[in-house]
Amino acid sequence: MTTAQEVIDLARNGELKQLAIKTDVDAVIGFINLGLLELYKRFPIETKEFIITMVNGVGEYSLPSDFMWIVSAYGEVPINGTQITVNQLPINDETDPLSINTVAWNKVQIPSGVTGEYVSVIYVPSPVPVTTLTLTDPLPIPDQFIEALLNYIGYRGHGSVDGKINTESNTHYQRFEASIARIAQYSMFTEESMSMANRVIDKGFV
Repeated sequence: MTTAQEVIDLARNGELKQLAIKTDVDAVIGFINLGLLELYKRFPIETKEFIITMVNGVGEYSLPSDFMWIVSAYGEVPINGTQITVNQLPINDETDPLSINTVAWNKVQIPSGVTGEYVSVIYVPSPVPVTTLTLTDPLPIPDQFIEALLNYIGYRGHGSVDGKINTESNTHYQRFEASIARIAQYSMFTEESMSMANRVIDKGFV
């Protein structure tokens, strides 16, 4: 896997070659982190599970600090008097009384119709930021995203020259979008199955 330092070296000899900012390590790290965040917004590169422990009389629960958005949720729902173990719950569906709703960017509301002791929330986290201390660690993306990341660094780097969207900056952004489109078009990124039902059952949470 590619490290942040390798990406910095590639950018210095490519996308940022004509810019003085290429020697500003902190600035380039900032571009990398913004690029990683943009990639995580476009693809569920990583998913995590968060177990909510239900408390009587409590309807709203906070989510982890790295939460970006919910992929799916599972809990117990009584149907015709029968307890269904691990049923996938709707999300932000105003027409469904059993829907889990995001009432704030980092908080969910669980309806009273969801029973049991736990609810499993599968979510996309924000990427762990790169720092000067982690330059030799592998980046949290597959290598097929490196081209897109470099194009995004070029976009940010050229855009920082005068604070405006200039022709060179726009060109790098178009290249970034094209790289993203190729990854999606040719299925270069295989998403992990989002279903957590069996894993939740195996853990005995519900």
